Amino acid sequence: MEAAMTKEADYDRSQSAQFQRQRACIPCTQAKRRCDKSRPFCQRCLGKQVKCHYSSRRLYARRRGDASSGAESTASASEPSLDSSTSLLFTDAGSEIGNDDENENTRQDGFDVNNRQLFTRPWFLKAEFWIIHHQSLHTPPLIRGSAVQQYIRCIKKWLRQWIDCNRCPLIHASLFVDTGMPPCLKDAYAAIAVYGNKNEQNELVVMQHIQHKADALLEANSENKDPLVGMFASPSPLSTGQHLARVLSLFIYQFIRLFDGDIRQRALAETQMPVLEAWTAQMWESVSLDVTLHNTFGGEYLAVEDRINVANHLWRNWILMENVRRVWMVVTYTQCIYLLTRDGTVSCTGTIDFTARCGLWDATSAATWLRMVEQKDPLSVVPHDSDWLREATSIKDIDKFSLVSLCLGLDSDKMDAWIGSTTNMRLEELMAVVDEL
Repeated sequence: MEAAMTKEADYDRSQSAQFQRQRACIPCTQAKRRCDKSRPFCQRCLGKQVKCHYSSRRLYARRRGDASSGAESTASASEPSLDSSTSLLFTDAGSEIGNDDENENTRQDGFDVNNRQLFTRPWFLKAEFWIIHHQSLHTPPLIRGSAVQQYIRCIKKWLRQWIDCNRCPLIHASLFVDTGMPPCLKDAYAAIAVYGNKNEQNELVVMQHIQHKADALLEANSENKDPLVGMFASPSPLSTGQHLARVLSLFIYQFIRLFDGDIRQRALAETQMPVLEAWTAQMWESVSLDVTLHNTFGGEYLAVEDRINVANHLWRNWILMENVRRVWMVVTYTQCIYLLTRDGTVSCTGTIDFTARCGLWDATSAATWLRMVEQKDPLSVVPHDSDWLREATSIKDIDKFSLVSLCLGLDSDKMDAWIGSTTNMRLEELMAVVDEL
């Protein structure tokens, strides 16, 4: 009888109770706190924005490296240099340690995913993957200043690549294929093209043009222009796609003005950093609401029986949501890097999960994307807790965006060792040629 029991056993709790006893979640167990054992995540983890998980097998099992949960690190009394203070990007002295320890799970490449579970509850729509992690690390990562500078160069190259190729690691080629590019993003697109032709003779006109477009975007999205619909009016009546478009547009203007070297434009852009931060937070709230509604009522594609149509819906949803993740990360990290460079310190804004598997972002069709997802773990990663990734994969398994993002979450020396195991390059050298890989 016992050998025949499975995870989908009979509902006869009296006979299976001894085998089905609920256990506390892993974060509560590590913190030695009482857990209410709620599924899929307990109230304590939700309240503290800790990634809640239980020890049972998941659809996409992945192995994490050992994580320390010791005393909080203390800042040095001396003024931090760029090299030493970059570790502040991913630490928060006031937050609780909640590192994962999932060594009982192992990644299985080449496995056949249960399609029913993939279609009804895909990994990227699970609420646990939409938590902003604020974690205090026992030993903050030691990140070289040269790697941080190379990160900014990568963002600049990606924006130019978007103009030249209609795609880049930050903006998916099929993001607006159904709706067309929103007008605000068309303006930002044109601004990048104009900026690419800036020289000593026209730089004043070019920067004035970018300033005008940024001001127009802010004016179009000012509070007093939001439509009111009765007493239940939403303070931000935009779809997630519209949120993404305006955040990306403002980020483009901000990136150009903050890192161009024009003192006046930099000063003006600094005054708009809180706006970009607020818009990014609203974008995250919007996509989190989408995820909640999906998990409550189900996706529109659940009524579609044709596999091809279901795959198309899944792929489109993943493109939008992965693009939201990537834009959130780039906006947040870029502003943190700027403030850290200017002030020598910065408050923690947290980190999020993203999909790291090479090939998924570059898949040109839903069928190709679905086949890859069915065959291999998509590698959902959070930068501050990615030692397991270095141990279980090679850089050939990781896509370009993820490699560049991990340079801000892992020790630079560890990244060198990981990269050196399959190439003859160091971290900064790899980042310089990542688009050619």
